[in-house]
Amino acid sequence: MRRAGAITGALARAPGGHATLLDPRPLVRVRVLYGRAVAVTPTHVLHEWVRYGEYHVKWDEKWQVHRVAAEEWDGEPLD
Repeated sequence: MRRAGAITGALARAPGGHATLLDPRPLVRVRVLYGRAVAVTPTHVLHEWVRYGEYHVKWDEKWQVHRVAAEEWDGEPLD
């Protein structure tokens, strides 16, 4: 429930225009964080990650978000 609420709240505050949900959610790296891309606007990507057992979602500018292969992904499980 908390996860769905966090995503819904973040989508309501989408910067850069209308947000498009991604399905499937690709694996991404944003600076040192590994997670999954959830949604995208023309200028930003909403990504989710788990760090130290805490779930997070955040909008970041597209240029900071990099898609990674499963072999490169080094994050905590999201499910």
